Amino acid sequence: MLNKVALATSLAIMSTPNLAQEQRSPAQNLDTFEKLFGVTEGKRRNHTKGFCFEGEFKPTDSTVNQLSNSPIFSGTSKVYGRVSHKGGKANPADNQPGHYGLAFQITTADNQIHMMSMNTEHFFPTSTVADFMAFLAAQAEGPEATKAFVKDHPEIQEYKKYHSALSSELHPYEGATYNSINTFYLVNDQGKKTPVRWSFVPSGEHGIVKTPQADFFLDNMQANIKNGGVSWDMVLTLANQDDDILNPHIKWSDDNQKITVARLTVNKAVAESEGICANMNFDPMAISQGFAPSEDPMLAARSAVYAVGLGRRLSEQ
Repeated sequence: MLNKVALATSLAIMSTPNLAQEQRSPAQNLDTFEKLFGVTEGKRRNHTKGFCFEGEFKPTDSTVNQLSNSPIFSGTSKVYGRVSHKGGKANPADNQPGHYGLAFQITTADNQIHMMSMNTEHFFPTSTVADFMAFLAAQAEGPEATKAFVKDHPEIQEYKKYHSALSSELHPYEGATYNSINTFYLVNDQGKKTPVRWSFVPSGEHGIVKTPQADFFLDNMQANIKNGGVSWDMVLTLANQDDDILNPHIKWSDDNQKITVARLTVNKAVAESEGICANMNFDPMAISQGFAPSEDPMLAARSAVYAVGLGRRLSEQ
């Protein structure tokens, strides 16, 4: 069922003129990432630097079962995941503030798989896949092309202004909040769909426990696990009736109803060479029953590019 949904959404993108990116394929879109960042063979083209973790996902509020019959909300599940820097540079500095990623696989007691993939950004730079890929292409051309592109695209100006106004304080991975950005549906036993987005919010004080250096995030998380624990609370944000649920550039109001429904706890953090996350594909459309992907074209585009990226890095190993 999941594959049929993903295929249908992908075909919808290709048949819609203003979203077709001039019929660019997922492989061509990934080529744009490679042109911008270069290629670190055997590694992800985006979120290249990161490490693995293991832990558990546990529901904390049974009211979510009125909205979704997903097994991830009915018992404790095993988690394998990855935290990372945004971008395709091989070794960006840990001691400089930046945007990060949190992605993981939930395996339920009945062996259902549910993937989640999030970023620290509050919303996406553009409304469409085409504009986003064009923005990356402009950055690959250089500063002048980037400046000209941004000047003609108010959405990117809004994105830059909003995110530059956020705190520039350095946070480790475990001290950051991560957002789904795209909309999904929760589905209950009666088949009712509720559009939601979600965030994973640090559930404790996860400070920097050693002198910040260019490469210290792994040691930092290991120390925080040992000295009090690392965890995030899953906070659902329910859409209001007038919210644009299919545009990832539109940030919903902070006044939307929120429900804290689960907690992700990390028990172990290891380098990619010692874990299993390096070859995992954190496809955001690989979800359990009780969830459904929205019609946001960005979701299908992400799914397709992730799949091509997995094939490329596996072929290089």
